[in-house]
Amino acid sequence: MSEETDALIFEAPLGSDLYDQAVHLREAVLRAPLGLEVSPEERLDDTVRQHFCAVSSGAVVGTVSLRPFDEVTLHLKQMAVSEEKRNTHIGAKLLAFAEDWGTQAGFRLMIVDARVGVEGFYIKHGYTREGGPFERYTIPHVRVTKRLR
Repeated sequence: MSEETDALIFEAPLGSDLYDQAVHLREAVLRAPLGLEVSPEERLDDTVRQHFCAVSSGAVVGTVSLRPFDEVTLHLKQMAVSEEKRNTHIGAKLLAFAEDWGTQAGFRLMIVDARVGVEGFYIKHGYTREGGPFERYTIPHVRVTKRLR
């Protein structure tokens, strides 16, 4: 049974303490299990993304980044939720926030390159699978997309 989260979503400006905590979280959740670290190329890419995090009891427990793909398309990247806070709807809350932010910023399409095995989360939230699997960071991914309101 899942519990509801009391997490609040905040922007995590580049170089801020929230941003640093978000990078630490995504490294722990997305890179360390693969024996990788957040690369200098990813840090450079961070400079052109909007970063948001979920904070609960003073700690960053979720993170997501958004990067314009083109004038109408937004690319959701680096979504991660701390292991102890999974199944508390933080991921759904971050996703809804990202979609609302994108809609308000004038984007009409969200794309996500999801790890194979978690694409069901996005499909449950209205995304559609596009094409077959491809490899990124040594593991298979699939692209999912959703028209924004």
